[in-house]
Amino acid sequence: MPILERIRRIAQANITQWLNQAEAPEAEVQAKIRELEEGAVEAKNALANFAVTYKRLEKNITDLQTASAEHQLRAEKALAADDESTARRSLSEKMKANERISQLTPVLESRRETYNELKDSLVEIHDQLNQARAKLMDLRARKRAADAEQVLGHSLDDARGPDGEGFERLEDAVLESESRVEVDREIRGELNPEPLERSMRERQVDDELAALKLKLSKNSD
Repeated sequence: MPILERIRRIAQANITQWLNQAEAPEAEVQAKIRELEEGAVEAKNALANFAVTYKRLEKNITDLQTASAEHQLRAEKALAADDESTARRSLSEKMKANERISQLTPVLESRRETYNELKDSLVEIHDQLNQARAKLMDLRARKRAADAEQVLGHSLDDARGPDGEGFERLEDAVLESESRVEVDREIRGELNPEPLERSMRERQVDDELAALKLKLSKNSD
């Protein structure tokens, strides 16, 4: 089946080695992701369709096994009632069922192998898809970092002056911002949090002490 061969080819591809090659372009990774997504859909559909015939055959064999056991029981009851003719017919039906089971069992085993292979291929394709998506995210993150570094480089170039005045203005602006933050903290009392911490601790001690008194009073009762 061509679709099974395609699924096998996708699942067996060494994507890890491909992704680890020197600087795989983002466009190629995106194309690989699309291929894997299509392969995952095909594998899932093939697995669902194949499961119908596989499960039907499995049920057919189970029904034949049940019928064989029933024919055996019917033959035993017929012999117990001295009805040899009925017993012979029952045993003949049992043999037909067993012959059919023998014919279908190798087919079932072959389909079970294919069914399990499709399941394993689907899992492998999903694993490869996750690797490819992670690689794409890494490439994009690296591109954003490179773009940001380039922008920063341009900003630093613009800040450089013949006498270093650009850096001095930048430093003054940073110092002013830090000073404003420090003043805001002083106003909010964030530079002196100890009285507030002691107050909270004292309240916690009061709560613990009250709980302990209540526990002791209950024990004394």
